[in-house]
Amino acid sequence: MLHMDQIKSLINGLIDQTSLTYDRLPDIDLYMDQVIEYLSRSSFSARENDKISPAMINNYIKDGLLPRANDKKYSREHLACLLMIARLKQTLSVKDTGLLLKSDIADGSIEDYFNGFQHLVAETARSVGDSLPDDDSALSSVALRLAVSGYISRIVCELILNKLEERSQNEKTEEKCDSERES
Repeated sequence: MLHMDQIKSLINGLIDQTSLTYDRLPDIDLYMDQVIEYLSRSSFSARENDKISPAMINNYIKDGLLPRANDKKYSREHLACLLMIARLKQTLSVKDTGLLLKSDIADGSIEDYFNGFQHLVAETARSVGDSLPDDDSALSSVALRLAVSGYISRIVCELILNKLEERSQNEKTEEKCDSERES
């Protein structure tokens, strides 16, 4: 049976993983099997078999979440994106993950965004860890509170993503109109 000290240890493990900053990602390009091996060292979920596969990476490229590999090699930018996608896909659809990453990263560098993302994961994990009781007596009420919080957070996130999608569609329409006027 899982105990509160084990849960807190898992949270601390998540926080430890966020010490990985962009400049500490491999600075040499990797082949697909090396990328999969590298990503397998990170924990994205409590489920052991929740890993990223080559097929998933290819789908992320097809869906525009990830840039194409350069001569079948993946860069530091690819790894940063994959690490964020792996975490975000735990609560968001692939489409919503792409919308969020594209709208945020478009205005800045992937390095700054990744480092900020890692900081946010650590900050949120600390907050959750700090809210946990010291003993196992309230596990079900803690799980319920976290589930309801996740539910509410997801709904609000979806509303915001809908607004971002509308904004993106409006910008595309304006660009098309501007292009047609210039012709």
